[in-house]
Amino acid sequence: MPKVHITTDNMTVDVEDGYKMIDMCDEYDTSILFGCRDGACGACMVQVDKGHENLSPMEEDEKDFLETMNAHENERLACQCQVHGDITLTVSE
Repeated sequence: MPKVHITTDNMTVDVEDGYKMIDMCDEYDTSILFGCRDGACGACMVQVDKGHENLSPMEEDEKDFLETMNAHENERLACQCQVHGDITLTVSE
């Protein structure tokens, strides 16, 4: 069972393989914020510190949006990610 560690919240959550990160944040009290919930606002941007390869592949829409936001290579939109293994992340500022 994959573990999601949110450094910002000092929280670790066990999730099923393929679990949507947005669903995890709805179920648990995290500091990851959501606005539009469909990858168009950037409110849920997170920095993936470890386990980037354990997230679902980035789709073109997310990639294009992150480029317009000048995001770092290890940043993702939580609303667009599914978890497939252990990850450690920090909420982007």
